Parts: sequence; structure tokens; C-alpha cells
Amino acid sequence: MGQGFGNPGKSKLDILAESAIKYCEERSPEKLDSIFDYQSPEINHQICAKLIAVLDIDTIAWFCGYLASEINCTQDNQKSHPIGELSGLLISCGMELFEDFSPYPGRRLIIGNAEKFQSLPQEIQDNVNQFFKVQEKSSEETQQIHNAILQELQTLNLN
Repeated sequence: MGQGFGNPGKSKLDILAESAIKYCEERSPEKLDSIFDYQSPEINHQICAKLIAVLDIDTIAWFCGYLASEINCTQDNQKSHPIGELSGLLISCGMELFEDFSPYPGRRLIIGNAEKFQSLPQEIQDNVNQFFKVQEKSSEETQQIHNAILQELQTLNLN
């Protein structure tokens, strides 16, 4: 059925976000690559915002594993994903993705809100410390790391 006069179609961003949501639900990293590898960092950021607004915690945790390079191909779905699991735990404890913590390529997770992390139950903090190397950084150091990783991601996007 036609859209009709005065009924605008979906935007490119909406179409990309709908596809990305579907690919996350299917656990298909190769298909996500076909979206994220060809968009600007700004569009990718907007797609991510739409994803986390609608996906359930388990799927967001899987997506964090994808962003952190734990999941690069469909076969990786059969392996353990510590970053994904930790992300799900942090989200279930009230931490917000891309605000309180962020996954990055190289199987890294950066806690941006140390105060919120330290307010988590001690058992959860101990669990994180048992499996991950936790380094405290000043907000300036964290911002420098964030900028360097963002630049790295943008360079990868251009190649």
C-alpha cells in the first residue's frame, strides 16, 4: 500500500535501527557489521541509542559483547562472553550503558561512573574484581582514553 500524500516514510536512521534491532535479536554479528561498518560514528551512536531503548537486558548484554569484540562471528555465540555477562549484571543493578559504563573493542569495559559502581553491593564489586582488572582513573584520564578509543573506532570505520 502506498504511503500517500503527507505521510512521510521511515527515515534512513529508523530503517537502520530496525535492522540492527532484528540482527541483535538474531545474534547475528556479521549482519550488524554490515550496518555499523558503513555509517558515520554519529549515525552509529544514534542507532545504539535506539537499540538500548527497546532491547531486553540479555540482548543488550550480547550487544555489549559484540561491541567489545567478544563476538565477531556467529560461531562466537557458542563461547563464554565475560564482558557481555558483566554488562548484563551492571545493567540489572541500575547502571546505564554508555553513561555509567561502555564496552570497547579489545574486550574492554570502561566504568565511567566510579561512584555508582562503588555503590553496588560488595559481592558484585568482588565478582568484577575477581575476573577483571579494575583500574581507577581520573575523569581527565578516562576522557583521554575514551577519545583515543573513539578515534580508533573512527579510523577503523574509514578503512
